[in-house]
Amino acid sequence: MKIILLLFLISTVYILIQQFKIVGLFSKHTSPPSPHKNTKTPVSIVICAKNEAENLSKNLKFVLNQKYFEFEVIIVDDFSTDLTSEIIKKYQENFANLKLIRPWENTSNSKRDALKTGVLASSFERILLTDADCRPVSENWISSMCAQLSPSTSCVLGYSPYLQHSSFLNFIIQFETLQTAGLYLSQAIDNKAYMGVGRNVMYTKNLFLDSENFENEKHLTSGDDDLLIQQISDKSTITVSLSSDSFVISQPKTSWRSWWKQKLRHYSTAPYYKPTNQLFLGLYHISHAVFWLTCVLLLFTHFSKIAAVILVIYVICKSLLIVNYGKTLKVSKSVLFIWPILEACLLCLQIGLGVNSRFKKQKSWQ
Repeated sequence: MKIILLLFLISTVYILIQQFKIVGLFSKHTSPPSPHKNTKTPVSIVICAKNEAENLSKNLKFVLNQKYFEFEVIIVDDFSTDLTSEIIKKYQENFANLKLIRPWENTSNSKRDALKTGVLASSFERILLTDADCRPVSENWISSMCAQLSPSTSCVLGYSPYLQHSSFLNFIIQFETLQTAGLYLSQAIDNKAYMGVGRNVMYTKNLFLDSENFENEKHLTSGDDDLLIQQISDKSTITVSLSSDSFVISQPKTSWRSWWKQKLRHYSTAPYYKPTNQLFLGLYHISHAVFWLTCVLLLFTHFSKIAAVILVIYVICKSLLIVNYGKTLKVSKSVLFIWPILEACLLCLQIGLGVNSRFKKQKSWQ
């Protein structure tokens, strides 16, 4: 039991250190740049769409009505069989800066062909990516992302939370998004970027084309965003935007089945991360598994009082830290209030996803 207690203590300390690092790095990046900085350079927004007529009809107007002096919006219709093209053509009647293109051929089940087609078709050097089921929360989305660019930075990682609903699945999604964002944004601030989200990321065209390895990744149905960040050799050229004006809201899954399928697709990318990133993420998640498992075991032994005291300290400290960066990322108070329950439940789900992903291959990016 002493070994179990030792593991419990080590995992507690490790987790709290990681949480303190997130808060510290977020604080380091809190000074917002001038909203007019770097906003005189034109931008190409690229959105890949496969059977997204409904989402585009609802969300595209939020992209097209941005307050920015010059930008174009490129919709890449990835062989849709619905009314995607018709929706875009209708919008084109009122927006001259809206373009509709298609890949030359359907050579894979990956989003990569469509994405590269859109980037190559862009007129401008700055490329801003989002998805058809997303909408910026502000008219200043483009300018907020551009404001983070500098002569030494060529990539801006944005944040993309999900719409909030009153369901336990949505609470799980909100908490996982907070957990994931806390890690990838803080690591990027620390010049150790390992991923971004394609729902909200900006590159220079040169950086994108120099770093992408899409030809060798066509067998993958996910990871076009993560693995591109992995390929960027100089991580100091990557920065983040924590301004709420730069956030992009995304539509969450509303059924456990669709969420599970989405996560399996995301998990299929993990084996292609660099070993150092796999080690970092592995330690992070294993430490949580060890913490909760050893905690439960110790509560039924003569070390129960010690375990209970440490658990209370852990919950209090982590609550303060999560609330700190949760406010920056606009996470709902309901999620922050029940985070220990969500953390334990999410851990069980992640173990199941990890096992399931070993045996089930995803067939398409949509």
